[in-house]
Amino acid sequence: MLTNIILLIISFVALGVTADLAVRNIKYLGVALKMRLFVFGIILGFITTLPELSLGLNALIEEAPSLPIGNLLGGVMVILGLVLGVSLILNRKIITDGRLMKLIPTSLVIFSPILLGFDGRYDFQDGLLMVSFYFGLILYLYYSNHTRKKSAISLPHNRQGIAQVIFLALLGIVGILISSHWVVKITLDLLNQTPISRLVIGLIVFSLGTNLPEISITFVSWRKKASELSLSHLLSSAFSNVLILGILASIQPLIFNVDLFFWSTAIFLGLILVMFTYFYHSEKKMDRQEGFILLATYLLFVLVNFWLL
Repeated sequence: MLTNIILLIISFVALGVTADLAVRNIKYLGVALKMRLFVFGIILGFITTLPELSLGLNALIEEAPSLPIGNLLGGVMVILGLVLGVSLILNRKIITDGRLMKLIPTSLVIFSPILLGFDGRYDFQDGLLMVSFYFGLILYLYYSNHTRKKSAISLPHNRQGIAQVIFLALLGIVGILISSHWVVKITLDLLNQTPISRLVIGLIVFSLGTNLPEISITFVSWRKKASELSLSHLLSSAFSNVLILGILASIQPLIFNVDLFFWSTAIFLGLILVMFTYFYHSEKKMDRQEGFILLATYLLFVLVNFWLL
């Protein structure tokens, strides 16, 4: 077991490094192509969910559907609770537009897997619905932002050759696929030796490991004074998890137990989405105090799930 734990840690590190390599070079391409901030944030949010997609596909191959479900739902808690909470604590404040017409549809799409999962399965129809929700939200956000002032990406431009950047991005993607395969394989070997629920492993362990790209990009964006990109990227990553879950359910039905872990996830996910929407809207800013609240909610979520074991 000790050997498997060490190998799992090494695999997660490899996953984080290769994901960072892929994201960093794709980000440079976006800057070189002078993409709009909104479009860039959406693309970046999808690209940083590559680890989740790869892990999900590997979990389907290994017949462990509860792992990607826990990973994707827990990932939203990591993004809005841990990552955004710590960012606000360290950086004190972020100015928002306070637009509920943008936040309410986004929050409903992010919460949709809970509403569709009360029967203990995500089938082909559920998968199509989640994929449709994602693209419908993208179109809605695009047209609602289209007439607003266009913001520029304020990240440093990379002067590497385009061919080299594309090669490194592809190398990172291949690394994600290989390392995620070993993460799933080693985790399943460990689970065979312990009674811990696969859903819980996905909620707590996988959700942290697969969100290393989000964590990295968020802190780089804050450090470079690109907080608008950071928040846009985090929101995009959160609702991109719905797309990934929809794709997986469309490939193969995902069956799981509607137990206390599912209900605790439903409650905490709903709570953090309500708090995030309120904080975003109130006074058109989010501050350090609200960051502490978001972080505390995530930590309480983790403690409750450990208590339920």
